[in-house]
Amino acid sequence: MLNDALFKIVQNKQLSILNNKNVGVKTMSEWSKKPILFDDDRITRPYIGGKLLNEWRRMEPAEDNHNCEELLVTSIGAISKGHGEGYAISKTVPSQGSISLKTIIASDPNGILGEKYNKKNPNNLSVLARAGDTIVRLVLQCHPKEDDAKKYFNSICGKTEAWYIARTRKVEGEENCVYAGFKKHVTRELWKRLFEEQNIPEMVNCLHKIPVKEGDVVLIPAGMVHAVGPGCIFLEVHECNDITIRVERNINGMVLTDEEMFNGLSADEGIGLFDFETYTFEEIKEKVIMKEKDVIVQNGSKSANMIDYSDTKAFGMQLVDIDGEFTLPDFDGHRIMVAIGGDVKLKWGNESIELIQGHGALIPAECDDLKLIASGARVMIGLPAKL
Repeated sequence: MLNDALFKIVQNKQLSILNNKNVGVKTMSEWSKKPILFDDDRITRPYIGGKLLNEWRRMEPAEDNHNCEELLVTSIGAISKGHGEGYAISKTVPSQGSISLKTIIASDPNGILGEKYNKKNPNNLSVLARAGDTIVRLVLQCHPKEDDAKKYFNSICGKTEAWYIARTRKVEGEENCVYAGFKKHVTRELWKRLFEEQNIPEMVNCLHKIPVKEGDVVLIPAGMVHAVGPGCIFLEVHECNDITIRVERNINGMVLTDEEMFNGLSADEGIGLFDFETYTFEEIKEKVIMKEKDVIVQNGSKSANMIDYSDTKAFGMQLVDIDGEFTLPDFDGHRIMVAIGGDVKLKWGNESIELIQGHGALIPAECDDLKLIASGARVMIGLPAKL
C-alpha cells in the first residue's frame, strides 16, 4: 500500500494530467467556431511536374520532378510507398499551431464535422482536396465504387472525384486534355488482354481524349477509367478514400509493384473494379464536363453550383467569384475551401484570417456567419455527400 506522501504525489500527478487534458479539450473545442487553414503538404507521385504548382502556390521556384502533388485538405493522408498509415494528414499553418487535423477533429467531432456526417464517417472529413501538376499523362487508373471499397478495402466510401483545371501550360506536341471513359469498342476481355500485354498505346486508345482549358470542371465517377493529360494543374475534390487501381507497370522511369498497382488485390480483381460502360464522345462529354447552375448573385459577387447531388451523391462543388464581400450561406455540416485565384480574407465575428492562393481550409459545421472578402478572387467550395 502506498504511504501518505507517495499517495499525494501520485494523486497530484493524476490531477495534473486530468487538468491538462481538460484544458486541451477546452482549447481544442474552439476549432469548431473558426476556419482552419492548412500548411504545405507535398508528396511524390509517379507522374512528373511541380514547377507550375509552386508558382500557383507562391512557393520557392522548383523544377519539374516527382514531387508534384499537394494535399490541401485531408484527414486520411495518402497511400505512398515507404510510408505507413496516417502519412501526410493535414496540419494547420504555423499561426494556428501546426496541429494535426486528426487531433482537431477528435477534440469535437460533431462540432467540426456536423453530427450526421460524424455518424456516417466517424472522425473523418467526407470530402477532401488535393492539387497536382503534370507535364505528362497520368497513369491509366480507376478508383473503387462504394460496394467494392467495402468488400475489398474495408472502406465505407468509394472514390468519386472531380477536377477543377486551375492552370495550364504548353507541353511540346501535346494539348491540354483529360482522358475519361471507355470507347464503344472496349470490353473487359479486351482491356484485360491489353493490360497483360502492357500494350499502352492501345490502352490509351480505349479512352476518350477530351480537350480542357483553365476553369473547366470534370467529374469522374468511381469506377470510371481516367487520366489527366499533360500541362494541367488539376485541383481535385474527392471522397474520403485514397485507393487507386493502376494498370501501367512502367511510369515515367518508375516501376510499380503489384501492391502499388492493385493495393493487395490480384490483377483479375483489380481489372474487375473498372466500370466497363462505354460511351460515344458526345456522351462522355455530357457526362463528365460540368456546367454551372443555381447561380446566386450577392452584391458584386457570384456563386454557382458546378456539381450538385443530381450529378453525384458523393459530394458537391461550388465556385464563388468574390468582388467585395460574400456571406457564405449556412450549411448543416463541414465544408472545404481552396483559394483558386487571389487571396481571400475569411472573417467571422471580430476575427479574420487570410487564405492564400493555392491553399486550402476547412470550414467546420459550427462556424457560422463567415464572410469572404476580396477584390476579384475565386474560391472553390467542396461539400460532403447529401445525407
